Amino acid sequence: MEQNKEKKKHSIETLLYIIAIITFLITFIPNLPSYVTTLLYLDTILLAGYEILFEGIKNIFKLNFEEDTLMTIAIISAYILGEFTEACLVILLYKLGEIIEEKAVNKSNQSIQKIVDIKATNANLINGEEIKVVDVKELKIGDSILIKPGEIVPVDCKVISGNSSIDTSNITGESIPITVEAKAELKSGIINLDGKLIATVEKTFEDSTASQIVDLVYEAQNNKGKTEEFITKFSKIYTPIVIILAVLIAVIPSIIGFDMSVWITRGLVFLVAACPCSIVISIPLALYNCLGSISRKGILIKGTKHIEDLSKSKIIAFDKTGTLTTGKMKIDKIEVSENHTEEEILKYVYALEVNSSHPIANSIIEKIKEKNDSIKLEEVKDYKEIAGCGICGKVESKFVLFGNKKLLEKYEIPYKKLQENKNYLVVNNEIIGNISLKEEVRNNIESLENELSKLGIKRIAMLTGDNEKNAKKIGKELNIQEIYAGLLPKDKLEKIEELKKEGKTIFVGDGINDSPVLATADFSISMGEGTEIASDTADSILISNNLNTIANSIKISKKTMKVMKINIAFSLITKVIVLILGIIGYAPIWLAVFADVGVTLLTVLNAMRIR
Repeated sequence: MEQNKEKKKHSIETLLYIIAIITFLITFIPNLPSYVTTLLYLDTILLAGYEILFEGIKNIFKLNFEEDTLMTIAIISAYILGEFTEACLVILLYKLGEIIEEKAVNKSNQSIQKIVDIKATNANLINGEEIKVVDVKELKIGDSILIKPGEIVPVDCKVISGNSSIDTSNITGESIPITVEAKAELKSGIINLDGKLIATVEKTFEDSTASQIVDLVYEAQNNKGKTEEFITKFSKIYTPIVIILAVLIAVIPSIIGFDMSVWITRGLVFLVAACPCSIVISIPLALYNCLGSISRKGILIKGTKHIEDLSKSKIIAFDKTGTLTTGKMKIDKIEVSENHTEEEILKYVYALEVNSSHPIANSIIEKIKEKNDSIKLEEVKDYKEIAGCGICGKVESKFVLFGNKKLLEKYEIPYKKLQENKNYLVVNNEIIGNISLKEEVRNNIESLENELSKLGIKRIAMLTGDNEKNAKKIGKELNIQEIYAGLLPKDKLEKIEELKKEGKTIFVGDGINDSPVLATADFSISMGEGTEIASDTADSILISNNLNTIANSIKISKKTMKVMKINIAFSLITKVIVLILGIIGYAPIWLAVFADVGVTLLTVLNAMRIR
């Protein structure tokens, strides 16, 4: 309803503006009576600028000196002085600038609005054999819901039955659909593409991913950066000073005997040219576009105030487990004894691990299925799990052990030499092979170090509580030379404080133990899969969990700061030149309009490049 009203209002304003232009062009018809042209000029001003004039006059009485106030004073003064053409040009060009600015802002809003629209409003609640459409806020943890093809997943949930392809681009920025089936976890805001899914609610609407993302977007829009706050304060002080100076330029020369109309005109030129709208509009727009662009890459930044710190960062430190790695283990190498096969090793390990509740078990099972999806699940009898050692049981009437050196010693299995980082498979007291595991590094981050270095990041470090051997292994794989291992949360905090002394520092982490460091770093990033407290503490959230996005975000933030500096410099230089020319009488009002509206349009277009 509100959108329809806005569209209608915009259509009426556009129509009136077109009529105003036509009316202004009619004034150039030769031999028109002077009273007709005077009325046509007045019609042009009122049709194009009735809203601006109304707001400007209100502001004059309230002593609220804003952009509309400056324009109103300039237009009314020019009209009284008989500078009808100039008065019309001021309002027509100013209005044109407003229309283009509005379109630019609407475009930058689109990416933000897409994020806001990811929240579902209704859900299909399963109540026995009945399916009832309810408000998504009514869902409770444990409820069963039906997600139809084409629907947005309403809350964070786990699939009970069904399979489908899902589009996760709203949440992760990843455009390639993925397949889900029973036991898959779904984040709210993603789209179910082609199959029906029945799922169990795991989080309420308020606590679900989509709601948290939308809350972050609104928070980001309200958190202004230092530059943006300075511009806002600057315009409030600058505008009244401009009006006072314009009045002095018009009045003082007239008092001491100079031509009053000439100096009033010069005062008007000063008033129009000095208007700060090019800076006031383009700076927030640039920052707003930056937030939108980075959010499309999969990072949500909690406000423009963090963009400057991100752009100036020289050092980046990563947590290891759950950040550089997925937190899961993967099969690194399989070694097979003579007269045995790899398939035989996988068959026995798979049979045992299916029964295990150990976190590593799921990782091994997934990797075995990926490696050989034809392996059949054998029945296990007398299954037993020995804490800190491994697992055992009877498979095909054979006694099978799978675990470390301690397990073999416990069952007095003869061996020559064993390595600490390997898990051995024993069948009927004979070692027939071993499997070594390693942490699973996140996808496609092997070139991350190189990309960050290109963007001016001087130091890349790993801060981890894990032992030095494991840390160095991951560091070598990712080409990270600076490694600090065996750190407690307090040690991590001290290390970040130390790094900050050498330059702006980014920290990327995911766990509760990372929260103090996330709060201390100049710019902090919490993994989207991380803990709630880490997400609350960090300056941004990596929703996509794709670490390569960090390099893209730094690049966008640097481009934004560069665009802002160019816009400020271009605006000030142009205005100073026109102001000087105006005071000495070489700048007509139309040039002053260009110094205001023209420069605003150019800076707005420059800000739009960030998208």
